[in-house]
Amino acid sequence: MKGLKAANVDGGIKAVAKALNLSPSTVSRALNGVYGVNPATRELIQETAKAMGYVPHLGAKQLVGKSSNLIGVFFPQFEFEASSGFVDMFSPLQQALQRNGKDALFFSIPFLNYPNNLLTECISSRSLEGCLLLPAFSESHPMVQEALKLQIPCVNFEDVVGPHCSSVITDDREGGRLAGRKLFAEGHQIIGYINGPAHIRICKDRYGGFCEALMEAGIEHDASLVGNGDFSGSSGAQAAKALKQLHPEMTAIFCANDLMAMGAIMEFTSNGISVPESLSIIGFDGDSYTAYTAPPLTTISIQREDVSTRAIELLMELLTGHPGRKSSIPPKLLERQSVMKRSNNN
Repeated sequence: MKGLKAANVDGGIKAVAKALNLSPSTVSRALNGVYGVNPATRELIQETAKAMGYVPHLGAKQLVGKSSNLIGVFFPQFEFEASSGFVDMFSPLQQALQRNGKDALFFSIPFLNYPNNLLTECISSRSLEGCLLLPAFSESHPMVQEALKLQIPCVNFEDVVGPHCSSVITDDREGGRLAGRKLFAEGHQIIGYINGPAHIRICKDRYGGFCEALMEAGIEHDASLVGNGDFSGSSGAQAAKALKQLHPEMTAIFCANDLMAMGAIMEFTSNGISVPESLSIIGFDGDSYTAYTAPPLTTISIQREDVSTRAIELLMELLTGHPGRKSSIPPKLLERQSVMKRSNNN
């Protein structure tokens, strides 16, 4: 190729990228045999690098290739309080990775206003071998679309499957059923529900399962018994207050996560409404601190250790060339002291 200047070792990738008007990260992936580069583009880059006299450094190739043993764990930035719920997932994921000779790097990613190509930059700058995308990065989220396009081995905690992407989810609909059946079995029929962001899959599934359980008992859930929250404790408190004002006859509330349930408990107890004597509450997630609330919170556990183990099993399959697949983990009802059987007097 005429007109190309020789590329030295230090600036080779940048020189090749400039000559082809491509990003250095694309050139680096092409020259080091990493995923996500169009075959025709890869061939052009390799030919140009050869013509410019650039040979990738062996050590650098090892760093950016598939032997780094580093896995990126990406979780969404919500309000800090709501984001804290992801912490309980970090340790079991790290342990499951270490059992398979891998290590984790954790990335907090803007859920809204996602920067273009942020995932690509994280992968390239840290030489990641694979990715884990925690809830609630759904298929429509730009980071998930970027991961599918890159074809990096990826396990997501939503319902997204592709050739290089597997899915592991808790059966949130079944969790909703467990909550509904528990409250009905304890004599509750006028039951509030505090939702998280309504467009998120887990919120739709948890409420859907809850309604199905009530329908089994011949009860159609009244939409006016649904309060809106954002997964934070403060939003749970506000929604609980509004529901109780609108429906003073309400005897129980099911919350889409534990933080909102804790907020609801604080709202009621601070206003002289005892939990569970006057009003029962169930949460969802099984966060570790819920055993120490007052009263200890009855909740639906998403079985984080089982989910983490399955996620890493799926990732190891992808890393060894197997296609993506979907897996579901059943939730479990953790019975504590925030739910009481309803007597004829309340």
